[in-house]
Amino acid sequence: MLDFPKNGTVAVKNGNQTIRFGAFEADLPSGEIRKSGSRIKLQDQPFKVLQILLERPGDLVTREELQSRIWPEDSFGDFDHAVNVAVGKLRAALGDSAENPSFIETVPRRGYRFVARLDEEPLDTHAQLPAIKGVRPSNVVFKRTFLALLAVVIFGILVGSGVFLGHRAAGWQPPDFQRLTVGRGTVYSARFAPDGHGVIYAASWDGRPTEIFSTDPKIPGARSLGFSATQLLAVSSSGEMAVLQPVDNRFLFAGRGTLGQVPLTGGSPRQLAENIDWADWSSDGATLAAVRSVNGKQRLEFPLGHVLYETAGWIGHPRISPKGNQVAFLDHPLYPDDKGAVSIVDLEGHKRVVSAPWVSVEGLAWSADGTEVWFSAAQAGTERHIYAVDLSGHQRLIFRSPGGVTLQDIASDSRVLVTRDEQRVGMMALAPGATREKEVSWRDWSVPTDISGDGNTVLFDEEGVESGPTYTVAVRDMRGSSPIPLGQGMAGHLSPDGKWASTIISNTHLLLLPTGAGTAKQMDPSDIQQYWHGPSWMPNGTEIVFSANRAGHAVQCFAQDIDGGKPRPVTPEGVTFCLVSQDGKLIAGNGVAVGGGWLYPVEGGQPHPIPGLQAGETFGWTSDPRWLYVYQWNQAPAKVYRLNVLTGQRQFFREISPPDVAGLHDISHIYFSSDGRAYVYSYTRLLSQLYLVKGLK
Repeated sequence: MLDFPKNGTVAVKNGNQTIRFGAFEADLPSGEIRKSGSRIKLQDQPFKVLQILLERPGDLVTREELQSRIWPEDSFGDFDHAVNVAVGKLRAALGDSAENPSFIETVPRRGYRFVARLDEEPLDTHAQLPAIKGVRPSNVVFKRTFLALLAVVIFGILVGSGVFLGHRAAGWQPPDFQRLTVGRGTVYSARFAPDGHGVIYAASWDGRPTEIFSTDPKIPGARSLGFSATQLLAVSSSGEMAVLQPVDNRFLFAGRGTLGQVPLTGGSPRQLAENIDWADWSSDGATLAAVRSVNGKQRLEFPLGHVLYETAGWIGHPRISPKGNQVAFLDHPLYPDDKGAVSIVDLEGHKRVVSAPWVSVEGLAWSADGTEVWFSAAQAGTERHIYAVDLSGHQRLIFRSPGGVTLQDIASDSRVLVTRDEQRVGMMALAPGATREKEVSWRDWSVPTDISGDGNTVLFDEEGVESGPTYTVAVRDMRGSSPIPLGQGMAGHLSPDGKWASTIISNTHLLLLPTGAGTAKQMDPSDIQQYWHGPSWMPNGTEIVFSANRAGHAVQCFAQDIDGGKPRPVTPEGVTFCLVSQDGKLIAGNGVAVGGGWLYPVEGGQPHPIPGLQAGETFGWTSDPRWLYVYQWNQAPAKVYRLNVLTGQRQFFREISPPDVAGLHDISHIYFSSDGRAYVYSYTRLLSQLYLVKGLK
């Protein structure tokens, strides 16, 4: 049996070094783990992680402690990968889940905790009981009678318990799902109608513009409300819709446009505000909350014009509480990544985070009684499940589904609208000398970040479920070989000689990964608090340029020597994205305060706007430092132009689109080889169906 001293370490009695939990037992001297007596294969490092966790059950074991005891010689990048792999293998051996742990709980960014109960040493049922001398036969008869009566009582208790549990089981019913849509495309948003029965939703079918529909779950079919190229944001209790028109699709479910108000019965929307991404009605239908983009930041306003919260990241899915005294929303630190957490802000602007951080979180609504916020999220990949969190931060799992779902709305009688989503970000490429594009994706979320000058190598990061919360950086030869993983993080760019790839891990570490043999280099962060977008390279290959911010300062671009030295600013504050021209003289970047694209001289001097760049266009340098490639970020097909940075002259270059446009959300991350003949790009596809669900609790 195990003692648990006050310091939490496990003391072993009588030399026993076998620890039991659930159906498992860990034999510490032999380094073996068994389930119901059968040995389970587990490598040395995962077992060491388990052993350390078992020393202090219930206590947090930090990642730093694991590193110092198991991987003391590893660099950050090597250790971080090693511990993620070890914990993943340990969970696989135990049949455990990171999202709903029975044994090992992840404490994000800090470490792990063993949460299962450790069992006492069982009795040895094979041991011979010693003979009892001096016991008279009458006593034996009495004891036999007593034991028989005791068995009858126990049997009665078990039968009664079985009846009770049977009634409970009979009373439980699985959730009931009713499919409301059948088209092939994307359902962007859905809300219950004011009567509580009808459903209003916005969808794009077979590549057509987004349209608003209504349906009655009791009657098959749907009818269009006559609003084309219009996004639905909310439906009020008085029958008014909050809509976006026109819609500039941004990221997955997000759009941007002019906020309008229009009755369900039809008419032309009355314009209320510009540069709006999201909105929600108060329960009385009198007031709107909205997310507005201003000078590169996002503001949560309630009512319109009154700012409750502002962020340099982005805000999603705001919902006003039933009492109207709070607004819940999804708080994302970095656009366009949907990592984030659930936050709540009151009418005085006091904001607090109430959920754990998530790798993907989309969809949010207040519970029918207003005591919880329900949301859909995933700890890795995009298979989101539905969770609930109360105002004190207590979190619970509501519903898990293979493939993942997104919460859309909750009715007053607790019926729920969800979409069953199939999300994919893939890569298409035209290899050197090829005449047709081909799919070069690795898993389910492949995002290209660079292409080599000869067009043969693509650098990308894989952000799917198998890559974990820190993602995976990889390269792929366009001539047909399999991807080669290089390490963790969000990929940046290839060095001019192709021997290094930059990466940012968890926005806090900047590393250079060798594309061949070699060891990763971690760059000295100095006083950098947070890294932003992937680093690019100076033409000399000895310096990198990246966007980041220091404590107490806004984001800006820095340059740093790869063999030492501190980061030095090369742009003013307020620049979130920076690319170096091929001659190393100019940085093209986004100006947060002034908006649009700007050119910043590397050696100092007055920056100036990129001439001829249109609103919403993204850009990348050609091999000629006088020209940029420019295109609209979230459009399909994508029309790519060459733009002269000296004169503003614009030349059409190429139109790009995959053959299948159903559910196609956007085309982005377009990179060309030096001669412009080979290229790679990413596409986002979101296929979804809308369901009405009863019985979720």
